[in-house]
Amino acid sequence: MIQLEEVSKTYGNHTALYPFSATIQPGTCLALCGGNGAGKSTLLSILAGIVRPDKGRIVGVEKQCIGYMPDALHIPAGVSARRWLVYLAQLRGTKKNRVEEVLDRVGLTDAAGREPSFYSRGMMQRLLFAQMILGEPDILLMDEPGNGLDPFWVEEWKQWIETYRKRGATIIFSSHLLHDVLAVSERILLMHNGRLLKDEPAEAWRSDVRSPEQRFLDLTKSTPILDE
Repeated sequence: MIQLEEVSKTYGNHTALYPFSATIQPGTCLALCGGNGAGKSTLLSILAGIVRPDKGRIVGVEKQCIGYMPDALHIPAGVSARRWLVYLAQLRGTKKNRVEEVLDRVGLTDAAGREPSFYSRGMMQRLLFAQMILGEPDILLMDEPGNGLDPFWVEEWKQWIETYRKRGATIIFSSHLLHDVLAVSERILLMHNGRLLKDEPAEAWRSDVRSPEQRFLDLTKSTPILDE
């Protein structure tokens, strides 16, 4: 079980995340939804251990293997996708043949000798997914994983999520694609202006007579944006 207790983060005069608390049961697929600047990426970065919160604490991630899929990543020039994954595998103590397994899984075997700077956005997303699952993580953290994916790979992504759910992995991802959110998640945390606005089962969204987009707009518009 992951517990976030009054976790907050400020950059200069801007508060990216106000005191945030939540309990996440193991094996849960949880979606973070919200507009730009809602605090989703900051929260994922904190969970991944990349960003340190100013206050609060997180319990339950210390001894678990975490896989993180950022929204974007700069890979050094001249480094192919395969070489990048081999490098990460060496850092993690993962067997080299695992690299070929994940490349095949995301459909990048034939393109693995190329530099990712020449990849389309969808191909880069698949490489980031491969990077995330390289170490067989217990917790999967994904920042806008559906960006740039064509319909075929969106469906593949949904199957990947289902596979890891069956293995008992905890999955936390952010997305603006509400229909995809409802297809895979069990729980939705709606964030707005750095705050947790709603914490609901996904079924509450699926059973609403309004479209997911209209529900999103109605909930966020009813909450004023505070001046910083």
